[in-house]
Amino acid sequence: MKTQTQDRHGAVEKCRAVLAVWTERQQASSLCRELGVSASVISQWQDRALTGMLEALEPRGTREATEGPALSVPIRRLLDRKVRALDLQNLGRMALARRPPRPKLPAESVPAPGR
Repeated sequence: MKTQTQDRHGAVEKCRAVLAVWTERQQASSLCRELGVSASVISQWQDRALTGMLEALEPRGTREATEGPALSVPIRRLLDRKVRALDLQNLGRMALARRPPRPKLPAESVPAPGR
């Protein structure tokens, strides 16, 4: 059930009221008298406006928790296993690349074929 305050003031009017307080164009007390609302109502509007801005400015990828997981649990596990396997392969390649090259034997010390 909606209260009279919700019916009386639309979203645009609430935005203007919150912005007037935030930009210090009008004191919250005088705004309360003008709109016929209590200070707690103005405070609620400010909280909702700030929450809305934060949600709107959050990168879309981080909203996954509110919209549900993008991948099912089995698919996510499979993907994690594949990533770990690739990481292990890359570590092996890096270890081989870090090894110092084998010293080459001089031509004189190598026995000639057939001797």
